[in-house]
Amino acid sequence: MSWQQSPHIRTFKLFSLVVAICLASFYFISSVLIPVVIAFTFYALIQPAVFYLVRHNINHSLSVLIVLVLMTITSVLMIAFALPAFLEQVGLLQDKLPQIVGKLEQFLTVYGEKLSTRIGADIDVSTVSLSILSKSSSLGRAALINVSNGLFNFIIVFILVPFLTYYLLKDFKRARNEMMNWLPNSSYELGWLIYHNVSSKLQAYTRGVMLQSLIMASFCSIGFLLIGLDIPFLMGAITGLFNLVPYIGPVISIVLSLLVGAAMTPFDPSILYLGVLVIISAQIFDNVVVIPAVVAHAVNLHPVQAIFGIIIFGSLFGTIGIILAMPAIAAGKIVFNNIYADMANASLKAAPQAAEEG
Repeated sequence: MSWQQSPHIRTFKLFSLVVAICLASFYFISSVLIPVVIAFTFYALIQPAVFYLVRHNINHSLSVLIVLVLMTITSVLMIAFALPAFLEQVGLLQDKLPQIVGKLEQFLTVYGEKLSTRIGADIDVSTVSLSILSKSSSLGRAALINVSNGLFNFIIVFILVPFLTYYLLKDFKRARNEMMNWLPNSSYELGWLIYHNVSSKLQAYTRGVMLQSLIMASFCSIGFLLIGLDIPFLMGAITGLFNLVPYIGPVISIVLSLLVGAAMTPFDPSILYLGVLVIISAQIFDNVVVIPAVVAHAVNLHPVQAIFGIIIFGSLFGTIGIILAMPAIAAGKIVFNNIYADMANASLKAAPQAAEEG
């Protein structure tokens, strides 16, 4: 078999082309990437309910409409009840931000002096930390103000997203079939195989990880409330959100809980240990119960692959890229493995024919 005919080389070329097309597509839709991702997430979550109604002899379009109306009503009620409390907790966090920054600065100064004494070198942590913290503080305040001021636009997006979700549920299969018909006959079966494998895995992952984050947010909110940590529901929601980022998210959540606990008045050192204990307990529950039940086998990635994927996708697409890194890499592995299997199978079939001709 010649170098040019190697299945590995042909797989790499075809896979590189697929990756280039996907990255170009993401680039062109980057301005609307978040609504599209949200719509596809809802599509994955809602599709089983639509199938359930269709199986009970309800028209497909009517089934989609019924499910979306119920989802919209539920979302509006949840926003109506949760939004005032959320805004109040955002305001409390904004007020406590100077205290949090002050505590962090004090911590860095004390431990910087200890480190200087231990290694015998003069390390001026206070000067460096003051510059970093002042910028972080201003950025944090700006972010909180933007969150508060941008909630209206956020709600508008979520009002418009159901319409996009409706058309995905109603017409996605037709559009998908038309796109599949563009494939050459030699690749038609492979295209459908890859689509089926990727689609089933990503939909299972999406449903699992959304349920996982909801469980984590509820677990931590109740835990923070019981130990008396300030802004418990906002901190629980943030912890659940950061749980979407493997390995790195829980560490960020622990740091945030420590900062919020350190800024409480009167200060109680036990709140720091209890806050960390809540997050560690939630992670143990997540890894022992939730992941095996709802997320296992959806993605099978080595930690190094996941971390590198998070770094690369985060640098390319920002926050949304960090969230999409895991499913994107998992989908890439499925595509590569299926292409390679097809190429290797074609090479095995071609070898006896070439020998006969020779």
